[in-house]
Amino acid sequence: MNPIKISKFNKKLVVRFNDKKVELPKIWQDKINEYWQSLIESGKKYTRGDVFTVVKNEELSDEHQILVEKTDYAHYLYCQNMDSEMNGYGIRVIFTSCLVETKDNKIIFGKMGEQTARAGIYQLCGGGIDSSDIKDGMFDFLGNISKELKEEFDIDAYDKSRVNEINATYLKQGGETKKMAVVFKINLNETAEEFLEKYKLFVQGLRDKNEYPEFGKIVVLEKSKNDIETFFNQHGNECDEYMEPLFKFAYLG
Repeated sequence: MNPIKISKFNKKLVVRFNDKKVELPKIWQDKINEYWQSLIESGKKYTRGDVFTVVKNEELSDEHQILVEKTDYAHYLYCQNMDSEMNGYGIRVIFTSCLVETKDNKIIFGKMGEQTARAGIYQLCGGGIDSSDIKDGMFDFLGNISKELKEEFDIDAYDKSRVNEINATYLKQGGETKKMAVVFKINLNETAEEFLEKYKLFVQGLRDKNEYPEFGKIVVLEKSKNDIETFFNQHGNECDEYMEPLFKFAYLG
């Protein structure tokens, strides 16, 4: 068992990229290549792009320091679906997510669309880091989550007419996948109904271009103990692993 730990940011987070690629023993690289080939032959349209993995995680008195190296999506999928440990060569990705809150005390997230790699899973807006998020050897998490909010919800994080504030608020560690997450909280200057009206226009614009939204379903959840507990009692097994612990920590005390 590797329990999930949710903590509130109380020190500076420093995430560095050491510009190195993960070196795997041949036996593991061969297994990954064989698995990847089987996926492609089965009709999967995956791209073997870069994935970043945490190789060092250290909490100091005034900073939380994380060191990241580069690997690829084949390595990631093998860890996700075949062997998460890989005898010490498993991946520990770090990603962003965002609690989107409206001015009428609703929380907005979604259920992944059928065209996505995680179809049917409930999760927050967010995503993995990539090379474009690296600035002078450091990862820009605000830049990353701003990009994800725009792509998934059509929210411009810098638009003061829609956004009251956005801050990195929680850190998720542990769990079966050992993923780390930098969780932001964004407070909107609009009600859930106003958000949904704008989101509907956004989705229609995608459809007009023969594109699909990342989320197949949008969830608007009342920020109340009863509604949150009811949702996870009904859908907990369909949620990303961090969702229920995060909501309990953030909203239920």
